[in-house]
Amino acid sequence: MNKVIVSALLIVAMSVSAFSQEVQQSNSPSQGVGLGSALNGIIAVSEEFVYDESKMVAIPQTNIRIQPPEYFVYSDSLPGFVHVGTMSSIQVEEVVGTSYILISEAMDSAYFASQGMRLVSVEPVVMHDGSDALLFTAEMKLKGFVFERLILMSGDYHYTMWINAGYIKLMANKMRPLVLQSMLTSKIYE
Repeated sequence: MNKVIVSALLIVAMSVSAFSQEVQQSNSPSQGVGLGSALNGIIAVSEEFVYDESKMVAIPQTNIRIQPPEYFVYSDSLPGFVHVGTMSSIQVEEVVGTSYILISEAMDSAYFASQGMRLVSVEPVVMHDGSDALLFTAEMKLKGFVFERLILMSGDYHYTMWINAGYIKLMANKMRPLVLQSMLTSKIYE
């Protein structure tokens, strides 16, 4: 298998690990996140996502910008955004030198199973700027919860945007539309 594709597939494994670490860190007492602030975080999740070009955030060490949902905060350890109260995250990665189409061809049920996830669906989607993308939906168990994982891939022949989002499946009705709209704003700026 092409080295670039293998490298790209490792991103999924790293994202699962990074998300797990982010959940552990955000639940640590040293972070000062008590039950009250966690509940406030849940209450503060916006019901709507309104695209606003001025809210696009450049992800360090990539050519990608994305508009995070309201109340999600940037985390260097992902890199991406987290909402501690809902244990939700959006991770942004860039793969240079290959097309997302080549990478996505290796993303089958067996691959997801090897990463401790179950592939639920793959569907074409259209990005906010009109470009094509693929959206993978998977499930995984982590810390006693079932999480839904969205993996969005888009780009061109030279760059692949690999955007992962995770949230507790019980909150999918609220979180999926919110994080998906954010993911669809991502764009490569050269």
